[in-house]
Amino acid sequence: MKRWVGMLLCAALLLPLLPAQARAVTLTAVNDTLLPLNEGTMPARLGGEMYVPYGVFSSLGVSSSSEEGVLSLSSNGQTLSFSPAEGYVYDQNLNSYSTPAYNRNGTVYVPVKLCCGVFGLGYSTLNVAGETVLRVTDGSAQSDAGFVSSKGGEIENVINTYKGISPQRPPEQPPVPEKPEEPPIPEVEEQPTQKPSYVYLAFYGMPTGYTGGILDALKQTGRSATFFLPVEEPAGWPDDTVRRMVAEGHTAALLLDADAKSDPTALIASLTAANERLRLLTGACTRIISCQDGCDRLTAVQRDRLTEAGYRLWDSTMDSGDAEQSAERAYATTAQQFAETSAVVVAALHHGSASAQTATLLSSYMSRQGIPSARITLSAVPVNRAADTR
Repeated sequence: MKRWVGMLLCAALLLPLLPAQARAVTLTAVNDTLLPLNEGTMPARLGGEMYVPYGVFSSLGVSSSSEEGVLSLSSNGQTLSFSPAEGYVYDQNLNSYSTPAYNRNGTVYVPVKLCCGVFGLGYSTLNVAGETVLRVTDGSAQSDAGFVSSKGGEIENVINTYKGISPQRPPEQPPVPEKPEEPPIPEVEEQPTQKPSYVYLAFYGMPTGYTGGILDALKQTGRSATFFLPVEEPAGWPDDTVRRMVAEGHTAALLLDADAKSDPTALIASLTAANERLRLLTGACTRIISCQDGCDRLTAVQRDRLTEAGYRLWDSTMDSGDAEQSAERAYATTAQQFAETSAVVVAALHHGSASAQTATLLSSYMSRQGIPSARITLSAVPVNRAADTR
């Protein structure tokens, strides 16, 4: 009588286990291998417990045997014996457990948590493509994140096939235009017919992680330079770098972002605030300034107010191109420009990855050609696009 009662109870409990294709899909993975998805392999859930066909554990070193309706699973000296008909489970020490096995689709389903705990295995439930993957591992597999990354496409295809969804054809991508071939780096003329009478190396913009290398290059080549620091964000200046600039004999100057619509009073106020920051860092202030887009963008009234406040206006006369080009190309094109003038040159450099090497190459070229250079000082005659030499 008890046997029949047990069988009836098991049959009643099995009803919630039977999946329909409209329900959520759950896949099974063993280590890094995804098992086929069908009614005979899909895990089932009952009362919060996940069940899988007992064969799932065979590839993880768990052996199985069956005698008189009792399924025994064994690994590393541990055994679990399941009687689906009687509804009981016990181990080799006759300890009983509350999660029995069930007959379903012609095979025996066993509880994942219990089996993993007894046999020293791990398991996890992963969400991939909106569905669940039950993954059982023995510690030799990749991480869950790595598994999802490497198997995501395969899992989605398996789910779509099971649901009868045809794979979507990826949209056609426009052809990638061929990258235009860069022109060759120009050859540097070592015997130019002209050369600058004087060169000011000027570095524009906010110092970066590359600025230390620029200062190293200038120190090694024995060159002094001028560093135009943006006045709009003096709080962002790197303290130690600015101190080092001044300590190593370079000129700290200020860089305005202004045009003809800028209020002269506001420009002077921003310069004053930046100088206060500079004085705090170095003990000195500066009267040498430049305008981001050229001092010729300022009106005569604006320039008058700035010079009356003691500032001297400077602009670069050529850009080295070190912000966009390799050091070799920036050097070669700048040396080419040097060979086309005998005037005073203010060469603009920046704070990029190629800037230190560009400065080194230019310094070597100037040494070979006997071109003098120095930092900008208050006594030097200003060079700017407005031809304002005050």
